[in-house]
Amino acid sequence: MNDALGFALIHAAHRVEARLDEALAAVGLSSAKIGGLCVLVAEDRPMSLSELAEKLTCVRSNVTQLVDRLEADGLVKRIDDPTDRRVVRAEVTALGRRRHAAGARVVDAVLRDVAKELSAVEPQVLRRALDAVR
Repeated sequence: MNDALGFALIHAAHRVEARLDEALAAVGLSSAKIGGLCVLVAEDRPMSLSELAEKLTCVRSNVTQLVDRLEADGLVKRIDDPTDRRVVRAEVTALGRRRHAAGARVVDAVLRDVAKELSAVEPQVLRRALDAVR
């Protein structure tokens, strides 16, 4: 891959990320917040912060800060683990579920727009090219 193509790929990814961040901000979310909510909603159970960090593939201190922000927004609440009082779990609230649904719609709309912009590219060629990036 030459430098120009590599940088074009990086810049395209940043532009998509910026579009997602702008769209998510309109519903009071960020990429990190929708990521955390997606995991909590998909699991549909209170999760320890360590479990959440593992699912998000990040360190626990980052998840602690993320849960702090989600909790401040009323999107999750911390609850005690009934079997181990050293463990704190994050549970999505009703507001968190509604905000997650709004965020998921926003993400879907942005990704649909990106797909339209890429529609001139042969889908199988694009998919193979993107899958080749490890």
